[in-house]
Amino acid sequence: MDAVIFDLDGVLVDSEPVWERVRRRYVDARGGRWQADTQHRLMGMSTGEWSRYLHDELGVPEPPERIAADVIGEMADEYARQLPLIDTAAEVVRRLARRWPLGLASSSPRRLIEVALEATALTDVFRATLSTEEVARGKPAPDAYLAVAERMGVPAGRCVAVEDSTNGVRAAAAAGMRVVAVPRRSYPLTPDAEQLAAVILTDITELTEETVPPARSPRIVEISRGRMVVDGIGEGKDFKLYPGGGRPWDWTETGTRHDPGIQPADVTELLGNGATRVVLAEGFDGQLRVDPATVRFLEERGVEVHVARTDRAVELYNSLAVREAVGALIHSTC
Repeated sequence: MDAVIFDLDGVLVDSEPVWERVRRRYVDARGGRWQADTQHRLMGMSTGEWSRYLHDELGVPEPPERIAADVIGEMADEYARQLPLIDTAAEVVRRLARRWPLGLASSSPRRLIEVALEATALTDVFRATLSTEEVARGKPAPDAYLAVAERMGVPAGRCVAVEDSTNGVRAAAAAGMRVVAVPRRSYPLTPDAEQLAAVILTDITELTEETVPPARSPRIVEISRGRMVVDGIGEGKDFKLYPGGGRPWDWTETGTRHDPGIQPADVTELLGNGATRVVLAEGFDGQLRVDPATVRFLEERGVEVHVARTDRAVELYNSLAVREAVGALIHSTC
């Protein structure tokens, strides 16, 4: 894992209640219709998206540009009176910055990001910061996280994101990142977002070097007989995959054949890159064996091992890669 990318609202600054109070007051004052689920829908939207939502869906008569300017102005006034910084959040950021480069991907407008970072003396701690105003789509689209990773010069799959909201978790996961979720009690995650999070914490103080998970294992995008496409790596026939990366795999490189098959030497690279679960593919027809010594080698080291034909192995690997430090040897023929 090479970088950590934080959300701002709800992770470092307890601003979601402020956003809800300001926007709800604005909608009510202009004859709009605030709904029970409005705040959850707005969380993660870019400025352009939520201002259009207030106009198109909630019935605020002002044009979106005016809505955005008015609401952001009120938010700036609220921040000037008192910035709702989450206790110890700045300390957590500084501590992790000693270990990894940090980025920030926020749905707040740039004006409010700068106010918050200046007030907490964190401006220089982040290598790259971005508002969803600066990309085509807000969260839950992955655009903001992908853009921050690019600005930092780090592959998205080598990043861990810290998020509080359902849409934020969805965005970071869609970017191929492992996600640490720190949901606020008043805005709990939906079940699908809980499943996407690699780690769920109850408080930002629990975020330490030890609780930051390893980078996500790359997703297998396509698989057919004799051909695979792996996200962030490319196209090939067989692959060795592990948290944060992988490489093309010559399944005969340790001198084995279909029988006795995959050897302990074939899986040591997976463990060396942090895999705690391993998926071994036998080929589409089940012709590539797995030496029992390999299974024993993994189990003796506390590694859970799954052996399956390639179609099932790929399905299992992709499902585990969302949340766990999984490694795999995937063979796309025989």
